[in-house]
Amino acid sequence: MRQSNWKQPVVVVIAFIIGLFVNLAARKILPAVLPASMAGATDLIAVILQIIIAAGIIFITVRIFNREED
Repeated sequence: MRQSNWKQPVVVVIAFIIGLFVNLAARKILPAVLPASMAGATDLIAVILQIIIAAGIIFITVRIFNREED
């Protein structure tokens, strides 16, 4: 019988929440850091950072805990 794997959805939700906080922080910080010509790309860069951070957290967690598919 297969055991319940409750850790995987929890890690995904936590990674999404951390990525969301990174997105919000990037939207505050990037306009001050980027040149004026790139100010329009702030939203796109923030979303890309959110995706990279969330995927990185999930990837690292999978590697650390060796959570592979059965």
